[in-house]
Amino acid sequence: MAEGKKKSKKKGAIVGVVVMIVVLLLAALAYGWIALMPGYISSDKAVENYFNAISNEDSKLYKKACFTTKWRDDYNIQSEKSLDDKIAETFSLQSGATYSNLAIVSEEKLDKEYAEKMEDSVKNRYGIDMSVSQIKSVSFTIDTTFDGQNLNSGTVTRYCYKSGGKWFFLADPEVLIDINIEG
Repeated sequence: MAEGKKKSKKKGAIVGVVVMIVVLLLAALAYGWIALMPGYISSDKAVENYFNAISNEDSKLYKKACFTTKWRDDYNIQSEKSLDDKIAETFSLQSGATYSNLAIVSEEKLDKEYAEKMEDSVKNRYGIDMSVSQIKSVSFTIDTTFDGQNLNSGTVTRYCYKSGGKWFFLADPEVLIDINIEG
């Protein structure tokens, strides 16, 4: 009987080790998805990091805040201008401005038709098939410093899209016009 208890303890230990390995692998996968892949769990983090990228002219953060991996990777293949050139152009238009004190006022989910229009726009403009599950309007206030002057924005509304379970800031002006949420 003592031998049976030893075997059951050994089986229990093996099962425990296997369960621990599975849990660690799942935790590593979750960490990789959250920390290493572009995009964010929440739309407010996408907005915040977009403005941090603009303030610091950080193209790596800009890409993470605005573009899915597929969009980012396929953009250079399909477009006349490289993504880095497009981002540099954006930085030059906003050069010298820094943003701080972002406060989200409200978020509103838009109808599914806007997500479908965005998919069509990105496909037509860049030849990229991507899945957009949702678009939100995000209203916020933010302080802007430009040429030493501090300005409060009042309430500003911008848009975020969800793809692959993550949120991104929708910064492409042509796509915004195509989906009729900004003109």
